[in-house]
Amino acid sequence: MRRRTAIGIALVGLMDLAAPLQARPALDPTAELVDQQEPLPGALEPLDYPAGLSMPWRLLQIDALDQAKTTAALQSSQAKLAASWLGKPSSLSAFVGTRHVITLNNKLVSDQIQTGTPTETSGRPSVTVEPTWCSLMDYHLFFVTVADTKLNTLLGSAHAAIARKAWAKMKPAQRDTYLSAKLPELARSALQEAATKSAPPSDALHVGLSLARAVTRSDEGASACLNLLLEQQLASRYTVARSLGSDHLALSRWLLDQSPTPRRPTRVLELDWTHPPEAEIDRHLPTTFTVDAQVIDAVYGKHIPVKLSSQIRCQQSTDGGNGARIACQPDQAIGRLLDAEAASLKLSDWPQVAKVYRAWVYLDRGRAWGLKMNDRVVATVDGKPVKGHVVQFYGPEQKLNSPRGFPIREGAIVYVRLNQQLARKGMTFQMDPRTFPTPYPIPSNGAAASGSGATTP
Repeated sequence: MRRRTAIGIALVGLMDLAAPLQARPALDPTAELVDQQEPLPGALEPLDYPAGLSMPWRLLQIDALDQAKTTAALQSSQAKLAASWLGKPSSLSAFVGTRHVITLNNKLVSDQIQTGTPTETSGRPSVTVEPTWCSLMDYHLFFVTVADTKLNTLLGSAHAAIARKAWAKMKPAQRDTYLSAKLPELARSALQEAATKSAPPSDALHVGLSLARAVTRSDEGASACLNLLLEQQLASRYTVARSLGSDHLALSRWLLDQSPTPRRPTRVLELDWTHPPEAEIDRHLPTTFTVDAQVIDAVYGKHIPVKLSSQIRCQQSTDGGNGARIACQPDQAIGRLLDAEAASLKLSDWPQVAKVYRAWVYLDRGRAWGLKMNDRVVATVDGKPVKGHVVQFYGPEQKLNSPRGFPIREGAIVYVRLNQQLARKGMTFQMDPRTFPTPYPIPSNGAAASGSGATTP
């Protein structure tokens, strides 16, 4: 009897502890798979993103002893970075107040995230600035990146480099002086690049970079550092989804009760960085790296049957504003590959039929282009409408080629409801301008107002 009473008291205690947590439903773990999510029942009203977010340092495989000697310098330079581009910065914890019960680990991060209004226009409703420290061969690299807070796309990036030997000779106070002076310079350069960045390309290509094999040797640095250098090069021509930073932004979204809307990569380059054998290398720059890349279709997560091997030479150089830096110039192979993928995702091209199978047609455009399940499409053949709706998607396993000449990575399958016999390979479908269910009374022009299927993709 005593044992049962004790168990009953324990259960009641657990229920009492769990009760406050039920006031706010848990976030949907699949929320990041959609572009927009409806507010959860009982959820708090979301707060607007701060105009500027200054993130804490991100260290990529830096030696623990080096970190310990630089702790004070990192904290000091982090505060000076926020003050250099934000007016009256304050912590994210203070910005959100008592909306949430924050765990100790999350509070340690949110206390370091600074919010405020940028002193210079950024061209975006909200931008995020993040410093990163990594090493490559005989150099340490300090990055400052600027990203769109809502989309997590790279808008600008700048970095400075210092030889490891020179860094090792610096005392903690000298490291503080170096970082506190260098980070505001890099932030100004990256923010200027973000403010002048041209409009997004007219295609649905969003590039993401990942590592097939991570190298973290203390005498070679981190291969993730090479990814950051390549992202910096690609961001001027393509929409690049950042490979870092999603963890801090996810915490910020949760504290602000914002639905996750990051830009999802439609093509991911899985990179394997190598260099000449040890007999031919002394682990000093300049060095020519070989990068073997595989392309992953981000809709199905399948490897596209395209393999790329490219040579990228990295060497120390200087620019007028930020002093020493590392310049990595990729050859034309990566650009040609991404240009071909961009052409297959051009938003100005409507979907065309690549295959007809009875009442189903296979289109050369799919989810990466913007089609969704149950989207209604229409084509016209000899003055007659051919109507259908999206019922499924397919991947590269179909081995289909578009009438436009490129291999189809992923596309949509449409069930044709009206005039099935008129469906032909090469015909072009557009979005049906009518909404369903059709509102009554029907307008005098015979068509309802446009819904998600607009006249432009």
